Amino acid sequence: MSVAIRNPTCIAIKNIVVAVDFSELSRRAMDYALSFARRNDSTLIAVHVVNPALYATPSAAAMPWEIDRLLYLDGVCRELKHRLQEFANIAGRSRVRCIPELVEGTIAEQLCRVADGYSADLLVIGTNGAEQWNLLVMGSVAESVAHSAQCPVLTINQRVFRHAQFEASFKHIIYATDFSAAAAHAAPYALSLAEEHDAKITLVHVLPPELQTHDREPLTDFFRQALKRLIPEDAQGWCEPEFVLEYGGSGEAIVELAEERSADLIVLGTRKYNEGVMHFKSGVAYQVMCRAECPVFTVTGQ
Repeated sequence: MSVAIRNPTCIAIKNIVVAVDFSELSRRAMDYALSFARRNDSTLIAVHVVNPALYATPSAAAMPWEIDRLLYLDGVCRELKHRLQEFANIAGRSRVRCIPELVEGTIAEQLCRVADGYSADLLVIGTNGAEQWNLLVMGSVAESVAHSAQCPVLTINQRVFRHAQFEASFKHIIYATDFSAAAAHAAPYALSLAEEHDAKITLVHVLPPELQTHDREPLTDFFRQALKRLIPEDAQGWCEPEFVLEYGGSGEAIVELAEERSADLIVLGTRKYNEGVMHFKSGVAYQVMCRAECPVFTVTGQ
């Protein structure tokens, strides 16, 4: 069912892509991206995706003179490049090399394309998880990126606290697993981050609520032992592992456990989307990304 993580090593994060839509939420995402970049001496790629459909030419009723659509979009892009450069300047003042990238197309697709082009080791994105279609970085976009990107994805929602002079500090990490191959891909990252930040790690598996009525002791012992086998014995001293079995809806149980433990990070494995198939607000990862009060680190199983 499970394979222990053998000889965990620090995972190098040299190139980080961060999605920028100039909102307060994307500034929170930038905070985390900068913190990872400073810690790992990484290059930051700040990406804004222009979707032409969201920048329609003003109507004749709104503007009495004729205006060429391409000239209008060109003006918009010049302004966006200026604003993106301001983000890059902020990174520079934080001693982080930052490359601004303004691209055009579908948001999730272009973010993944840029990440692939730079061989990114991490993609950072904000998610509001609400039906606010005027915002460029939406919950469904973040979900699509989390299930499609070749690299790990760090999502920051509007519940994650932001403060000045921020440095990410992960003192308690939740690693949730359903013992699938996708979850196994995330395990080395969870342990590596715990080792790097000298953090406590809680491993959790969520069972369906109907099993709660059965004889729980053998079931609890079976899955707790399965969780324990994920951590090599020589790592159990420094990472202070805790093994938890929960019952209920997976997304809700993971978020509630993270709140109870005052976790700083949740690590999940996600399944890769089938190409051409659209999924929106459908899975455990989406529920956790939108509701958690801490960042969520997802790894797509290949």
